[in-house]
Amino acid sequence: MVGGKVIEAKRMTVKAGYPPTPVDVVRLWCVDGHDECAVFGEVAEVMPAIGDAIWWQSGKIYFDGDKRTLRKVGNSHDPFNA
Repeated sequence: MVGGKVIEAKRMTVKAGYPPTPVDVVRLWCVDGHDECAVFGEVAEVMPAIGDAIWWQSGKIYFDGDKRTLRKVGNSHDPFNA
């Protein structure tokens, strides 16, 4: 799964990078059919909202009809086992 419709946008702090340091992110939880997945994005002035379509590839999260991007932090993951 590489995208879907946002059902939750939650700000949080995760450790990322080498060495791991705290980074403020937004967890974008999305659904596509029956599949659910989450991805972390760097907090920005303009963010995807609940109901928006997003997809990600090569370190970027695309939204707003591919007109805007966020930097993806880490890998996409199962939101139930994060």
